[in-house]
Amino acid sequence: DPGRLLLTGQPADLSAMDTTQLRGISRTAPYFHNNSAATLEEVLDHYEAFFRFVVRQAAPPNLPAIISSNGSVVDRGFIAPEERPALLAYLRKL
Repeated sequence: DPGRLLLTGQPADLSAMDTTQLRGISRTAPYFHNNSAATLEEVLDHYEAFFRFVVRQAAPPNLPAIISSNGSVVDRGFIAPEERPALLAYLRKL
């Protein structure tokens, strides 16, 4: 990916990326490029659904790194249900 080079034309910007900060995220709804999530809860719902989809589509061996650290066992997920309130509280505090 050429990164900022496409915008600036400066060779030093090759592969440099501008990343969006999370500061103030609770005050910037709606979310996603198409404004499809009105709340942070909907954002988490989206990612939980994405991880469920990936698990359904991927079969061992050679699971994608997003759900497996060794390629044969689903040992990763988005967040555990008991972690959800803490993650939402953290995002709202930023």
